[in-house]
Amino acid sequence: MEVLKSFGNKKIGYIPFDTIISFDDFRLPCRKSKDCYVVLYAESGSTITSDFVEYRTERDTLFFFNIGQQFQIGNNSRGKLVYFNPEFYCIAFHDKELTCDGVLFNNVFETPSIVVEEHENVSFNRIMDEIKQELSKEDYWTEEMSRTKLKELIITASRAWLDRTPDQKGLGTIEDELSRKFSQLVETNYHKLHSVSEYAALLHISPKTLNRKIVKEKGTSPNTFVKNRIILQAKRLLAHTDLSVKEISAQLGYDDQSYFVRFFKIQTEKSPLEFRKTASIY
Repeated sequence: MEVLKSFGNKKIGYIPFDTIISFDDFRLPCRKSKDCYVVLYAESGSTITSDFVEYRTERDTLFFFNIGQQFQIGNNSRGKLVYFNPEFYCIAFHDKELTCDGVLFNNVFETPSIVVEEHENVSFNRIMDEIKQELSKEDYWTEEMSRTKLKELIITASRAWLDRTPDQKGLGTIEDELSRKFSQLVETNYHKLHSVSEYAALLHISPKTLNRKIVKEKGTSPNTFVKNRIILQAKRLLAHTDLSVKEISAQLGYDDQSYFVRFFKIQTEKSPLEFRKTASIY
């Protein structure tokens, strides 16, 4: 059973699932404006589809979805999710204490997911169940206690993410901070800033330094990440809205529609309209 709490414009909810569920089918105020973050716990054997990629979970897995990131839960999938909007808990505002912005959320490098180890299952299930229990209460402390439990969930997930960091660097290192900040900046500005030099300027380093550090850490150039983020948003808008190519082009910072169409076709080998015809619409 879905549990939703609204504290004015602040919203947090809990939903268990064991069937086909489309994110857009949830009848919640925050769904209509796509303004919620989501932490989704999928049990082994589940299928989660997001941004045109299908994930089949061989083991219990946590997924972290950004605002505006649609997803679908496949048949015979089981699990639960917690969602919240920025008014309830702002990831960017609380990043100094959570260090998750650009890692679990607003990550342009990948869709963050964590395969849950057996010894971690107890903690993640306990915290999510405690959020559900707290949301069922009606008292003075519910809002703050729910926020505290949500914070515990994010910190526990951030620790799990760090444990899986291949090169053993920790969150907060100079190298990690650069990639996180770059990720945050791209997520915020991809619709208006398209060149590596613009992001390097915001980071107060040279484009050459930015390129060297991102390639060393991620194996891909920052220019590719910027292009990929623009193309991803274009695909989302083509698949999930009725906006014209001209309108999408303008939203993504391209005044010249023909230039945008050429850019999209080079990156995807399809024109925007060809992609729209073949895209899976959730």
